[in-house]
Amino acid sequence: MKVILKNDDGSENVYESAHLIDRALKNQTLLIPSKTKEENALEILRAYLSGAKPILYDQENLSLKEKIESLGTEIFKEIDFAAMFFTSGSTGFPTGAFKSRENIETDMEALLLEFGNFKIQTVVATVPFIHIYGFLAALLLPLKLDVDLLFKEHFLPHDLLEYAKPHHLVVTTPLYIKSLLRLDEVKDLSETIFISSTGPLPTEIAKEFTDKFNTTLIQLFGSTECGSIAFKKQDDTFWSPFHGVETSLNTEGLLHVKSPFISKTLWQEGLVQTAGEIQSFDYAILENGKFQLIGRSSNIVKIAGKRYATAQIEEILEAQEGISKALVHVKHNNAELKDEMVVIFLETTQPITQKAVKSTLKHRIGKINLPIELHIVDKISTTLMGKKCMPLV
Repeated sequence: MKVILKNDDGSENVYESAHLIDRALKNQTLLIPSKTKEENALEILRAYLSGAKPILYDQENLSLKEKIESLGTEIFKEIDFAAMFFTSGSTGFPTGAFKSRENIETDMEALLLEFGNFKIQTVVATVPFIHIYGFLAALLLPLKLDVDLLFKEHFLPHDLLEYAKPHHLVVTTPLYIKSLLRLDEVKDLSETIFISSTGPLPTEIAKEFTDKFNTTLIQLFGSTECGSIAFKKQDDTFWSPFHGVETSLNTEGLLHVKSPFISKTLWQEGLVQTAGEIQSFDYAILENGKFQLIGRSSNIVKIAGKRYATAQIEEILEAQEGISKALVHVKHNNAELKDEMVVIFLETTQPITQKAVKSTLKHRIGKINLPIELHIVDKISTTLMGKKCMPLV
């Protein structure tokens, strides 16, 4: 496999994956923070191919950076893992997921069952490599297919359209899918495949994209802890679990996942064992072995008898004068009579009161009959994947 960085001046930096193997790294625990895509691609591939134990983290998340770098590698030295990843921290402090070699290789086998039959010659990646999606779909998939990996440090939408060529697989996100739709240029991409993940893509956007470019769009659903869970094609509304993944619903209608890709050990304040099963916070509907996602319990709030996504509330608040950024989630406490609370973080340019927030929401969607916990913060940071991080208060 060749790793190819396209520079803005048209030149290329080319590396052979076979030349990255360093036997001296075997079993060494390494800290690999987010850097340039070029540095991360080479460091992560070198570590994985050499049998090292890389701990990958986004150093833009300052609280995670401080925690990991203060701990160092010794605390993880006795744990058997092939790579460690962290959740985005959008609903609390990031959780670390230890991935065994078996987790990763069985996950790759499932991905190859779905993508191995396409005539892929090159993988084009817009995503960072330190997260599980970029690691699996952008780094390991071309390695397993023995095809070239091509990327730029910063892709503009017209750059991506230029590199979307026949027999190319584009590993990207909903942000780029939406950005490509805004381009005036139309191009026949019938021999190009797009993978999108990290966030929901509305059905109407998926249809508009595939219709405009006459292309194949495959969305992936997964998580740091679970790895790959399911996929759907074009503008489908139901997800098909990957081979080896078992899905069910608990009594509340939340998706339960069991698979060989799930991290058996998680790191929070201590080590947590999963037994290869994860109870998600995603409401879902099961039908004929597939499932449809309705929303996430920590991202769903019931207002005036209707369920609303917290993203809708964030959009409403961010449209108000004086609010630069909003992050909303639902906190559960079963010990309380009212066991749900709406927690709102606001990054503002002027004073905003809880009364004003309630008034705005009541006017737009109805009265919230739940306690509101409002926090005005200096900054709501985002990860490299564009997800908002929960501020520390």
